[in-house]
Amino acid sequence: MNAELDVIIIGAGFCGITVAASLKKFGIENFVIIEKGKTVARIWKNAYERLVTQNPYFTLPFFAGKRNYSTFKTKDEIVDYLTEYAHHFQVYDHIRFDEEVQNINKINHQIDNDWQIQTNKDILKCKVLVICTGLTNEPIILSFVGQEDFTGEIIHSSIYKNGIPYKNKKILVLGSGNSSAEIALDLYEHGASSIDMLIRGKRWVFPLYPRLRSLQYWLWQIRSYFKRLFHKHTVDTKIAAMEKAIDFTPEELQVEINEYDKFVRRFALDLSAYSIYPEDRGAIDMEVNYGRVAWVDRGTVKQIKEGNIKVIYSHIQQLTKTGVIFSNGESKDYDAIILGTGFRPGINKILRQSELYLNLDDRLLPKTNGKCQSVVDPTLYFVGFEKKLGASGTYGYYGWCTGKRIALQLQNKQFLSPQKLHI
Repeated sequence: MNAELDVIIIGAGFCGITVAASLKKFGIENFVIIEKGKTVARIWKNAYERLVTQNPYFTLPFFAGKRNYSTFKTKDEIVDYLTEYAHHFQVYDHIRFDEEVQNINKINHQIDNDWQIQTNKDILKCKVLVICTGLTNEPIILSFVGQEDFTGEIIHSSIYKNGIPYKNKKILVLGSGNSSAEIALDLYEHGASSIDMLIRGKRWVFPLYPRLRSLQYWLWQIRSYFKRLFHKHTVDTKIAAMEKAIDFTPEELQVEINEYDKFVRRFALDLSAYSIYPEDRGAIDMEVNYGRVAWVDRGTVKQIKEGNIKVIYSHIQQLTKTGVIFSNGESKDYDAIILGTGFRPGINKILRQSELYLNLDDRLLPKTNGKCQSVVDPTLYFVGFEKKLGASGTYGYYGWCTGKRIALQLQNKQFLSPQKLHI
């Protein structure tokens, strides 16, 4: 047991690695990252094979990578890039791979260095705890009436790899998010005999090609401009720019959301003829405030229009031995059902007294000050859970700014371990 750690970071994804890189920059060495996977970016590593980023040219602050990556990085490229990033900032050796947190407890709220983290391998203590496990850590797996009678396969999208095992089979994909849409397309391309998408609610759908392709040139131009601009400044002034970029009130955020929604609405596809309807609130509003990300099409819509993928706008009433009875009265046989039903953060499963630290709603998101710091305990941080524009494009900003805040906090409270803090 190590009771002398300054910081423990849980999760070696975008946020965990950037927090660690920032800690190193500001002189903090006595920390570990606990990662239950065998690599960085575990969720990307384990995802279905055709997954790619939705952000062109995605990089984290201060390091674009040494190799040439695709415009939209594949899942393997994300793992490679984040591994490069971890080595570049010398945080890779701080990662404890294949170690899973089982319980987090604050033993005494009046004493520093009193966070206790129990893993499947050890019991650790630290002064500052940073939870970076993400919004997609725990799959949401539904159960259905009659499920025990169904002889086919039921899996969550987090288990799906590719459509090879489903050739010549009848598949029902439940959901209308990006995973469901891409899995449905993948099944078609691998020769499934029939693919139905069960859509239970409304969803915004946007084209990636060709309209957004035409915007990539301008995105590249803007990125090049800011890259040149940033080269004129020091790391510290760049971090100050990041702090400014994420310094907004809830009211200011909502104004930005409304403006973005006015812009992106013009790109939305009208698929009402195929029983796919836009949501009542704007796409950015739904993403930021409700965690419901719009479907960015990569070819599924074409197959829906050509009749190769059928949309069923209904709910499952019950399962039978061979298939599904829908609430609209229709019944169909299926060999497999794939649940694109989303994810939860799942922090409540490992954090003792979670009702103290989390909002008690259906999402169970942490109570923070909007800048990743818990409003309950100033030595607890949650990075990757804030309401924000730009989604993963701002993960690095929050990570670097949080690392700086923690370093200053440790210095000012004077409970650093023996190494000297240099800023």
